[in-house]
Amino acid sequence: MQYYLRQFIKQIYLISRYIFLLPFLLFRKTILPEAENIKKILVLRYDRIGDMVLSTGAFKALRQKFPAAFITVLASERNKELIENDPHIDEILVYRGRRWFLKELKPRRIDLGIDLFHTYELGSALLAYLSGIRYRLGFEIWGRQVFFNVRGPDMSGNYTMSQHTLRLLSCLGIDTKDYPPQLYLLDKEMDWAKGFLSSLRISRQDLKVAIHPGGFYPSQRWSVDGFAGVGKKIIEKFGINIVLLGDKSEEGLLKEIKQKINTDKVFILCELSLRQIISVLNECNLLICNNSGILHIACALNVPTISTMGPTDPVLWWPQGDNHVVLKKELACRPCNRAICGKHTCLDLITVEDVLGAVEVQLDRIKKRQDAAKVF
Repeated sequence: MQYYLRQFIKQIYLISRYIFLLPFLLFRKTILPEAENIKKILVLRYDRIGDMVLSTGAFKALRQKFPAAFITVLASERNKELIENDPHIDEILVYRGRRWFLKELKPRRIDLGIDLFHTYELGSALLAYLSGIRYRLGFEIWGRQVFFNVRGPDMSGNYTMSQHTLRLLSCLGIDTKDYPPQLYLLDKEMDWAKGFLSSLRISRQDLKVAIHPGGFYPSQRWSVDGFAGVGKKIIEKFGINIVLLGDKSEEGLLKEIKQKINTDKVFILCELSLRQIISVLNECNLLICNNSGILHIACALNVPTISTMGPTDPVLWWPQGDNHVVLKKELACRPCNRAICGKHTCLDLITVEDVLGAVEVQLDRIKKRQDAAKVF
């Protein structure tokens, strides 16, 4: 009941806000910047890991449209490591708050600001306006476009999140047909991962399955017993090493899963940096996870995945590529996009047998690809 009341109040607020802004929107003037006038570009993406991963194709598209421009990405402390070594970015800044934003960025006299936030909230759009950015582009949602002077799209239509981001850039005259998400690892990072796994007595020839049981919201997470049951069956049936991935805050969760599996073929990795996690995941043959940031990291690395999908909107957050299996149950209540759900039926109905069936499918595909690679 409280959830529906909050949603009702939110809707009343958004309608009221839009009505208030409507006179300003009616007289808003929009312009299309000329490419030769764009010398400095700022991209705003200081939020979550998955959002940043799904925005990486946009950086390459911007670089090809504006080859001489200085491109700065405003990231969060949490997601900045994802775009280290991206050859299409000149600078990464970490967002330090509104006062910092205005003090740091207003003197730079930025030519083009691109707000990638797909939200009704006004914060990032208002900051772009107050910082004096000459051309401002963002999603037109519930009147926030009043702070933009380049006409952008709304969030309607059956598009994935990365496709929405590229739709935004198409408003600048950019051909955005083929810019999938991509992460860039250095040779030394890949060599480190090989050496690190070797130190755990996992050779490169061994099949490696990574499991990440976390998720940003509690409603996105499949059960501990589910992940433990899958891990145990994989080891018993295939003899494959299991790598449990997470950050330090998830150490207890990973230990509980390992204890339930109860074998020395399970390795907990929860004290690595994000770059190190990416490097290790790049060496794995398969990832099993919830719909979370690490799922989209794996997709960007072209690592095959099996993921659970509960209350998440499948249109927006479906993993991209052909190497991925998504397990979901069709219920009238999903997708609800709730952060917390009292029933959790949509994920509780996914069984260990469901996931194991997907594992067999993926391992068969992996074996066929490996056999084909040996031929060449």
